[in-house]
Amino acid sequence: MQCPLIRCCMSSKFLFLGVGYLGLVLGVLSAVGPKRSMKLYQWIMERFNWRVVPIDESREVRTTRILGVCLTLLSLAMIGIVFLRF
Repeated sequence: MQCPLIRCCMSSKFLFLGVGYLGLVLGVLSAVGPKRSMKLYQWIMERFNWRVVPIDESREVRTTRILGVCLTLLSLAMIGIVFLRF
């Protein structure tokens, strides 16, 4: 017999909402504070013994901000589709 709690938590709606909200948080943080997002990425890569240094920091900040806005919009679309479809 399967536990109803596991079946509820593992449903596709909750999975897509979890991914959508995680993307929304990361997108907003990258759009608002791109330098902080870049530092987080560098910190994560240092854990794998990789050193990551931007070549052109102003361009990297601009690109991170643009990609953060794109991730935010895609996450909002994903959350909206989940609420409209399921």
